[in-house]
Amino acid sequence: MKSFPQEKMDNFKKPIMGNNNRRIQEFIFQNYSMKTLYCTAFVTIMIGFPSSILAQGWTQLDDFPSTARDDGTSFTINSITYCGTGLNSSWNPTSDFYAFDTSSESWSTITGIPVNEARQYSNGFASPSHGYLFGGLNGNGYLNDLWTYDPLVDTWSLVSPLPSVGRSGASCFVIGDTAYIIGGQIATNQSIPEVWAYSMTSDTWTQKNPLPDSLWRASATSFQDKGYVLFGRENNGIYKNSFYEYSPLSDTWASLSNFPGVGRTYAALSILNNRIVSIAGRDSIGNSYNDMWEYSTTSDTWSIALNLPAAQRRGGICFNSSTGLYYTTGIDLNDVRLTETWKFDLFLEVDELINEEISMYPNPAKNLLNIQSSMSTGEFHYHISSILGGSVKSGESYFEQAIDIDQLKSGNYLIMITTESNTYTKKLVIY
Repeated sequence: MKSFPQEKMDNFKKPIMGNNNRRIQEFIFQNYSMKTLYCTAFVTIMIGFPSSILAQGWTQLDDFPSTARDDGTSFTINSITYCGTGLNSSWNPTSDFYAFDTSSESWSTITGIPVNEARQYSNGFASPSHGYLFGGLNGNGYLNDLWTYDPLVDTWSLVSPLPSVGRSGASCFVIGDTAYIIGGQIATNQSIPEVWAYSMTSDTWTQKNPLPDSLWRASATSFQDKGYVLFGRENNGIYKNSFYEYSPLSDTWASLSNFPGVGRTYAALSILNNRIVSIAGRDSIGNSYNDMWEYSTTSDTWSIALNLPAAQRRGGICFNSSTGLYYTTGIDLNDVRLTETWKFDLFLEVDELINEEISMYPNPAKNLLNIQSSMSTGEFHYHISSILGGSVKSGESYFEQAIDIDQLKSGNYLIMITTESNTYTKKLVIY
């Protein structure tokens, strides 16, 4: 294995912001020459983004603090996300729950649901004050119960169950005070298209117009005032790559651009930087993935983003905060259940990790961007990507010449600048 370039080693010795400085640096040094998966992610220093641990923003945090598992669920109240249930390495459903504080990025134990209520394939959602756990599958069969968690007293209690048959592997999103339970599989082993709306304010259920497909283990999230459902397996065994948008005002579903890859199940869908993000999952022939894709609601387009720098997986728990996205637990290609916790950080300070030979202004920018160098003259190549890595603009320019960015949308970006002698990565904000 070729040795790590000394000049790049020196760059990594500069301080890394966040709670995991030592951990990230040790991870790089220990894994560069040993782990091909990590080399693929990190050693894009010579091709694509330089110092990709800096540009991509993926960092590994403390592991999930209990037994490895997949098919768990979560809900978030303020800055605390509560993760639990799922199937453990002994193939038994679990009932325990743990709190992850996104401000300190630390785990703690909370009270779980009763042991005899252990389950997998359930759905978690939350109001501003309470968490909820719906349905799933355990030794008693398919469940339609609904539990609520009060974090102030650390207790669970039952509220109104779904007024229909039990189900597992449904998908769920929240709009306002209403949680929508979509599809899933029932005791006849059939997937269903049913949609039920639960009002967290009135503790009541209302049936809504069905999803166009009958899907098990689809992925769902909400963005602004709409709900979104991606992937899932139909009754005929076909894994779908269809993508739907739900409008609660009209109670209607609309088809959006299909996911550009094969159909999947067990994927995670979330929101990051005003984009819908899909991570990992499994296809119809048993392949799992570690890729990340982003979807723009304004252009109805998908673009490949940046892979999770670890083994392919499915069935993990995904949640977000104001600074990034988290992915924990899951199961890999060899059916080994995991405890890893990863974060994609929106605001990793890449500027502090590079040589300050390059400056650019204004930043934030709107129409034109000027780039100067204290060491280089003449032509350079630039590559602008979204914060997730999807390419939006590239080309050749000169240090004396401004780059036209008028056509780029407002948001956070990364710009890679390549000269004859070096490559630099900078944060760029467009307003």
